[in-house]
Amino acid sequence: MIDDASRPAGPDDFIGALNALYDSCNRPPYRKLAEVSEHLGELYGRRDLPSLSTTGIFDVLAGRRKRLPSAAWVASFVLCCQRRAWQTGVRSDDPGTASLPGWQARLRAARSAVRDDVPSPRSADREAPERALAPPDGEPARPVRLTESQRATVAGYGPHGRGLLGRAAAGDADALYRVAVLLGTDPARGGEAVPLLIEAAAAGHPGALDLLDASPDGLDAREAACHAHHLGDRAGRSGDRAGGEVALVYYKAAVQGGRLDAAFAITEILRHADGSPGGRGPGG
Repeated sequence: MIDDASRPAGPDDFIGALNALYDSCNRPPYRKLAEVSEHLGELYGRRDLPSLSTTGIFDVLAGRRKRLPSAAWVASFVLCCQRRAWQTGVRSDDPGTASLPGWQARLRAARSAVRDDVPSPRSADREAPERALAPPDGEPARPVRLTESQRATVAGYGPHGRGLLGRAAAGDADALYRVAVLLGTDPARGGEAVPLLIEAAAAGHPGALDLLDASPDGLDAREAACHAHHLGDRAGRSGDRAGGEVALVYYKAAVQGGRLDAAFAITEILRHADGSPGGRGPGG
């Protein structure tokens, strides 16, 4: 495995370190890592981490992305590699989250190296570096002005939808991503969702990056529905009424995008509800 004391000096070195970790874990299939990522909350209690996609893993390891991956993406990737290596006998143990501080330090060092690399006057006319630095964690995306039709659609999902509108107006990257997912599950509105995903991705949002990667020829409602289903699953894990209401929002959107299995989740939530949960989707 990689020596934690060795800190890569820049983005290329950091991506190289991720590749070295992947190689040391016997290069598990990307789809297996993606499968493990769906269970990180159960395995390590980290429900804040994003799921991985096969295209996202490939793009990062191949250096195809212009920005460094987010801290959350790195944590997911490291945990999944370690877990898969332990499952297949490549490792005798799974260090779990104990390895994450070292990786986050590497990531900060790589970002710092780019910030400190200020071009001198003589090099000002050279080409810009191929890989740009991702914004620091938590940096907001640019505020986006939604159309009245878009606002009405999102507000139609009830309190959660209206809350997303306020956060998106303030430039919250996660809110922009979620608004894009809700709009994108409508096959007729995929084109409207793409600019929102681009803004969220520019702020380093892993879900937005993965959804864009999965739809290179324009947002596919089925891909958006998969993300909506995942968001519904995450909200529903809380087990409380508020989480159930949020889960309903995304499951309804998932059904609209073609994930008909989400209808079963909706039925279960309604069956266990004391009353009618808030947040009706358009036409719901």
